[in-house]
Amino acid sequence: MATALYIVIQSQEQWWVDFEGHGHGPFESREQAALEARNQAQFMTHLQRAAEVLVPDGKGKYWIVWSSRADGATLPRPVSSHVPKAAAA
Repeated sequence: MATALYIVIQSQEQWWVDFEGHGHGPFESREQAALEARNQAQFMTHLQRAAEVLVPDGKGKYWIVWSSRADGATLPRPVSSHVPKAAAA
């Protein structure tokens, strides 16, 4: 089953949580939306589905700020497909 992605977005000066095309919100701040996204993602894991929360920083770069996967679930990491050559070996 595919990973459930909860994506925090800003639209019309308000923050929203997007999950599979459905918006939840609005929220007054990015932080409030991120907390709600994490709550929803944690609930999804009770349904045996992996989940991640993606939140943009001040420059618009998205970061995975929460993941149900055991590998560094609490450490923010950038959303990127680039893998350094040393790590790929």
